[in-house]
Amino acid sequence: MSKDPRFHVDAAKCVTCGACVRDCAFKALKSDAEKRPVMAHPARCMLCQHCLSICPAGAVSIDGKKAEDSLRLRDAEFPSAKAVTDWMAFRRSIRQFRPEDVDRASLDAVLRALGNAPTGCNARSLTFTCYPTRAAVKKFTADFIDVLEAPHPHMLPRWLAAPAIRLRRGGGDMFFRGAPGLLIISSDTDNKEVTTPQEDVAAAVTYFEMLANAHGIATCWCGFLRLAQGVVPELLETIAGIPRKHVFAAVLFGTAAVKYPRGVQREGYATVRMMDAP
Repeated sequence: MSKDPRFHVDAAKCVTCGACVRDCAFKALKSDAEKRPVMAHPARCMLCQHCLSICPAGAVSIDGKKAEDSLRLRDAEFPSAKAVTDWMAFRRSIRQFRPEDVDRASLDAVLRALGNAPTGCNARSLTFTCYPTRAAVKKFTADFIDVLEAPHPHMLPRWLAAPAIRLRRGGGDMFFRGAPGLLIISSDTDNKEVTTPQEDVAAAVTYFEMLANAHGIATCWCGFLRLAQGVVPELLETIAGIPRKHVFAAVLFGTAAVKYPRGVQREGYATVRMMDAP
């Protein structure tokens, strides 16, 4: 948490409503004698920007962020409940990709927006390591095979060794599905301010998937990379400089080579327990 949140209130705009003070989760703010908010406990501030967001007059700035630069609610567009529900029914793990790279402008827009993905206590410690082109993924794949084929203290399990050999021989890519893009999202577990690293990573992958799909970019979670890292702990540290202690999730992306004309039916698969009061 920052010790200098750079909290500022424009006294000429402040209407002394107290909304920012009441909404401050860790009570970093308090009202002064004139009922204007002041930063009373800077060490408690987690830079969530709730004070900036909730201020009806746009009087608050924090961490160098000004109210006038924020998106206004009246100008925002939100998907309907039906639109989100329909997306969930049609969301697919794409394992067949077209050969071309994705549009870089669309990819950049998605990655920039990922700063808005939630993290526990607003830790914002995520690292997004992106291989944006087929050439980059091809190089990553070659390095991946090199690390797997290097001497190890024990034999690789068959489920990992056999597809790696096939991939080296050009017999199929079960790991990366021939995708022209790969994103690895990681979080530092040694950072004491990071309270929920695994959850932060999972949320960011989900947000990436939703926004990527909205831009016409198909996705598939790359679980094999996690499994391979479990067998060869130095894997991502060697290839991508991601420390082995970091938790991560990976997602493949590209343009889908297939189209699904209908959604699936999973409404009855979830176990729902309603714990109503007697």
